[in-house]
Amino acid sequence: MRNLLLVISILTSFIANGQEEYVIQLNDTIFEVALDKEYKISINGEAINFTINAKDTLLFNDDFYSFQYFKEYKVSKIVIEEGIEQIILMTAEGSGILIQKYLNINPTMLNEIMISEVTKESLNYGFKMERKDYKRELKSGQKLNVDRVILTYKDETNIYEVASIGNKDEGILIMTMIMDEKISQQGRKIIDLMWGSLKYK
Repeated sequence: MRNLLLVISILTSFIANGQEEYVIQLNDTIFEVALDKEYKISINGEAINFTINAKDTLLFNDDFYSFQYFKEYKVSKIVIEEGIEQIILMTAEGSGILIQKYLNINPTMLNEIMISEVTKESLNYGFKMERKDYKRELKSGQKLNVDRVILTYKDETNIYEVASIGNKDEGILIMTMIMDEKISQQGRKIIDLMWGSLKYK
């Protein structure tokens, strides 16, 4: 049993580190293993079957906030300017989420500015805009006002949501984007998972 617990501990450590190739050493025996394959080892004469599986969702953990996302996607992080950091997670067609972290200002007054910036080009092109603002409670308990706009032009529909939360001189701004409602089912899943798991610390 002690050896089995050691195997489980080692496997958990490898998965947590996100490595793609795995090597397990038990005493003087080394096993090379890969994800999603079944292996059999003998411990004290007992045959043990095991596999290594990656989680379907991963946790993005920042010192201000955290949320879950699907393992198939990568979170990109950039520094916009001093005091403002941004992460983006998007599908191929451009649907997904954007979160900006502000280290020097409270961003709760920036919602309308962000809405204006992301919609002005579409409005100039001829899209019609409808507002459907609402309130949402985060998993960490805070209640947010979410500014939601629906842009339509012929048979195309884009949806943007902007919300923010902060304390004195700091906070985060969240924006979600659905670039084509008809083909953005995966984008919707990414957004729903983020909203359902988002915690502000």
